[in-house]
Amino acid sequence: MLLTKSHTHDLVNILKDKVLPNLEEIRNYQGTNGEIIKNHERAKVILLDVVAVTEAIYESLHLTTVWNAFKKDVLDWIERGIDQTPYFDRTLLAYSPPANGEGTFFLGPIVTPNGPTQRGFYLEAFLAVREEPEIMKSIEEDLPHPKNGCESLKLIIGTQGFMEGKCIVFFPENVKTKENVTSQNFAMFFFNKFHRIYNEDTLKRAGTIFPDFNFKSTSMSREDTYKARVIWGYLHDYYHHCGKKPFDQHIQAKMNFFAGILEEVKVDCQTILTLTEKKYSYWEEITEFVLFERLLRYPSQHNAARNFDSGTGFFLFSWLVINGNSIVRDDNWLHLDVTQCLQELRALVEEIEELETIHDDYHYKQEAERYVRQYLLPSDNGDKFIIPDKYFINEQNKGIQIPYLTFNESNL
Repeated sequence: MLLTKSHTHDLVNILKDKVLPNLEEIRNYQGTNGEIIKNHERAKVILLDVVAVTEAIYESLHLTTVWNAFKKDVLDWIERGIDQTPYFDRTLLAYSPPANGEGTFFLGPIVTPNGPTQRGFYLEAFLAVREEPEIMKSIEEDLPHPKNGCESLKLIIGTQGFMEGKCIVFFPENVKTKENVTSQNFAMFFFNKFHRIYNEDTLKRAGTIFPDFNFKSTSMSREDTYKARVIWGYLHDYYHHCGKKPFDQHIQAKMNFFAGILEEVKVDCQTILTLTEKKYSYWEEITEFVLFERLLRYPSQHNAARNFDSGTGFFLFSWLVINGNSIVRDDNWLHLDVTQCLQELRALVEEIEELETIHDDYHYKQEAERYVRQYLLPSDNGDKFIIPDKYFINEQNKGIQIPYLTFNESNL
């Protein structure tokens, strides 16, 4: 369903007046697995009210089948006991991502990676519109995506998990379901959030830690940043679907913490190597996006030693310091040679791809852990790893003052 301005206005008003306040209240009653831990009777009233009110939203977006599934999932949860974990298998199965230009709405127990500090399967919702820039057509023709499940959207309004913090993703595996998600038939990204994230966080870190770097990515407009981020997203997802162990066909193996780190680092390295070769629009700016997001912003998470994305950054920085010469420390100055870095990343990709020739997933995960553990040593306090000594910028990076990001209609 194509979204007009008046339609969007009407949906936003319904959400603001009748849905989001209810979801904000109920999340205060939820545990981290989505279960209701207090005020059970009030929570039931809220859930039934949300079901009733959202029918108009789903119907106006031609998502009536999803609303029916959502209703059944809520009623089943209430019948089983709302102090139990909610399962929204029906809702996820019924949901179809939008075509270009179409609006979409989803509501369910969703974990929002890198969103607010308190992480869990809280009831979250979002209204968004898919917007694929015209600039993508030539890139898609040049590198046809094997499945093209990657979707670029502009977030319009949503719950705390999407409107606060830095979560820009919605994947099937983000939803709490009874059955494990074994295939990823869509990957949705709210790339209009990226302009503020990059400018108000990442660039501040990069300018402080690499003070002599000649940036190409400063002063980009919001719309150019969106287009560039879409290109990165497409190439990143393209490479997820390539190689000996494509993510969509080995989702359970690749969701392993250590294999996942190698997967994420590999596809980002392949992305910037391709950009350098193909010279697509914004190729230099996107290279900076990738490197500084991974090396600086991701490791700055509050729970860095337990955070997957942080792990990718710590791993990549440490690998480069140990195996290459592109990051050089000179007294209190740090220098990054991008040309040298690209050569080193090519070698890293080759090492990761060699591991992916291991056919058996069990042995592959074992070898992936062995490889990553060379750089991220195990912890004895429940953390996933010890912050590596080679990440010698850790204290400096953590000390940079970054505002807490909240999003609304005026800054999206």
